[in-house]
Amino acid sequence: MPELLLHFSIPFALSAPVLGLKRAFIIGLVALLPDLDVLLHVHRSFTHSAIFLSILIILMVSISLKIGRGSGTMIACSLSLLSHLILDLFHSPTPILYPLSNYSYHISPKMSVLIAEKILPNISLTLNMEETVFKSFQLLDAPIFTDSGFMASLILIASPLIYGLVRSSAYRNNSTIRVYNMRGLLDIHSDTAAVDTISKNATVYSKDDVTILIPTLNEQEAIGKVIQEVRECGFKNILVVDGHSSDGTVDIARGLGAQVVYQKGSGKAMAIKTGLELVKTPYVLVMDGDGTYDPRDIENLLVTAVEYGYDEVIGYRVNRQNISFLNRVGNNLLSSFLSLLMSYRIRDACSGMYLLKMDTARNLEISSRGFDVEVEIVAQMLTLGTVAEVPVNYRKRIGKSKLKSFSAGFQILFTTLRLGWQYNPVFLFTAMGSFFGVIGFIIMFWQFILQYLHSGETLSISWTFFGLLLILMGLQSFSIAVVSLLMKRVERRIIQILKSVKK
Repeated sequence: MPELLLHFSIPFALSAPVLGLKRAFIIGLVALLPDLDVLLHVHRSFTHSAIFLSILIILMVSISLKIGRGSGTMIACSLSLLSHLILDLFHSPTPILYPLSNYSYHISPKMSVLIAEKILPNISLTLNMEETVFKSFQLLDAPIFTDSGFMASLILIASPLIYGLVRSSAYRNNSTIRVYNMRGLLDIHSDTAAVDTISKNATVYSKDDVTILIPTLNEQEAIGKVIQEVRECGFKNILVVDGHSSDGTVDIARGLGAQVVYQKGSGKAMAIKTGLELVKTPYVLVMDGDGTYDPRDIENLLVTAVEYGYDEVIGYRVNRQNISFLNRVGNNLLSSFLSLLMSYRIRDACSGMYLLKMDTARNLEISSRGFDVEVEIVAQMLTLGTVAEVPVNYRKRIGKSKLKSFSAGFQILFTTLRLGWQYNPVFLFTAMGSFFGVIGFIIMFWQFILQYLHSGETLSISWTFFGLLLILMGLQSFSIAVVSLLMKRVERRIIQILKSVKK
């Protein structure tokens, strides 16, 4: 079997950038669990069986999903157990099908490439099997490390460790709020006097200048706490837009003095659209009514908007462990996709806490219906004005979530494509056309291999010409896409200059 250090280092290095060093360390230790039978001198059977590990993984993931905590870490631990099995299968005979089969299996790949007059690759894959006699080990056959794997393990462990230590040191030495704007990255100090430091130099503002808009649907478990926390932070204008809840959400909100209205239509987007029509203050802050967002962060968003004149300030969720692993991955992909389409870096396009300047928000044309409304608002705000992001705290949800990850994810993805078609169609279609170039390169590489392996006897002139044509199409599409991005940035810059001249 592979050395223990490799079993630990591979899952550790893969999970550290996503889940952090502490959780990655736990995941690396979990990957070592199947080797406990060797360390305890018992026979290696169930613990190195795909059947046993699959049952264990299903139980682990089911329990984590049931209690609603640590699902992302548990999935990573499950993958680390499977990685252990795969590494063993390529290294030594492994009883992967025990107890259905008493045979151990071993996959032996061999690869080499000889460069002479021709390029001669030699690839072979052999499956070996031998009957396993399960008995107690007399000697430990699991080395901690070997000379060949030590350097690889050292690099895999050291890289995330160095990155994590440097990043945490930089954060301790210079704690900042990261605000993204047209001029790049601004660092606003967020030490003990964060808000006070900004407020002294900021335009005078009042907490009465912002309305807290809370869309709700059956949130009786959390809405009372949310409204009380908002009032404790000094914000009096609270507008609850209810989606015809069947529980006591409306009665609780009215009992705490909040203005409550029923939304037009159905869906979160219609709730926000209804609320924006009723807001009379210069700013509106939208936040979910499930207790996930901390009202103490509202002032940071308001101060940033007033100080720098942003049309939208998004609450970027920094402590993302309370977001499920699937939603976290989907949010990152969607934010990156939107950033690419709009030629502007957005890290958390799906955040449910954001502040809007009403002068600009009144020009929004909301056509979505569900949870994709945040993506649509960001896209339009990037066209109409300026957008910034400020870190906010994200807490565990109170009550049952109504978000269906897969359906909502696809809905947001289609909305992103639609917005790209509406606001930057040249880039959208030329970027799609760029993939023709990838296909062309694959075809040309295939023809290149045939040329060297068979001396051109099987080379196809038609396929070669077709590959060259696709490459030319892809390069032209890529060039137009790049020009489109540059023009989009110039357009936004001209709009900002014209706005500043009017002021």
